[in-house]
Amino acid sequence: MKKRGISQETLKLIACVTMLIDHVGAAIVWNIIPKQGPELIRAFQFYQLLRIVGRIAFPIYCFLLAEGVHYTRNPKRYALRLAIGAVLSEIPFDFAFFGGWTLDYQNVMLTLLLGFFALEAAAKCKNLLLKIVVILPFMLLAECLETDYGGPGVAMIALFGLTREMPHKRLLQLVGMALICEQGMSSGIQIGQFWIRLEMFALIALIPIFLYSGRKATSSKAVQWGFYLFYPVHMAVLCLIRQFLG
Repeated sequence: MKKRGISQETLKLIACVTMLIDHVGAAIVWNIIPKQGPELIRAFQFYQLLRIVGRIAFPIYCFLLAEGVHYTRNPKRYALRLAIGAVLSEIPFDFAFFGGWTLDYQNVMLTLLLGFFALEAAAKCKNLLLKIVVILPFMLLAECLETDYGGPGVAMIALFGLTREMPHKRLLQLVGMALICEQGMSSGIQIGQFWIRLEMFALIALIPIFLYSGRKATSSKAVQWGFYLFYPVHMAVLCLIRQFLG
């Protein structure tokens, strides 16, 4: 009987599309917003809308990584793919977001790699408290290396990994994500009488995550590698667009 819900490929596609929207806002729109004049407010609101949509992407990647760590038969190969993605993405990432190469901030693939190592280390511990303790150094390392999403990003990966077989896991993931997002350093948006931190919109990602059926629509290696390469390739394209726009 076919499982109800969305497939792994659909979930990955949602993550890719929302990430692309987010990065267009951060790398392109932000750099062409007029510094003054009547168009400033409208352009900034459009920029914020793109970033709000983009908040959906990262939690999905965290969830998929936790699932991948659980099911992979070859952890070394899994880690190698993440490492290759991090290396290929770093220079395009720097040029797309900062206009040149820098060591001050590292791309999100490195955050995912540290999250992978954190879950691998936690898997060797039987006690939940000990699992949390061994994850902390990877969070600290992400902060020291200034990776995208940093320590909270590793914490979100750990949240999905540690709760995947717990009772009431959806409630735990909702509360855990809300706490992690509330610690974010992002700006906010005023909606009526309420001021909402942009990172809190990441909770929307739980809708497709909770609808995930656990099935794959295809076993194609080309599709698998296509999703892996999407990050460095789209970064390279955004880098070229930014250079073209000056």
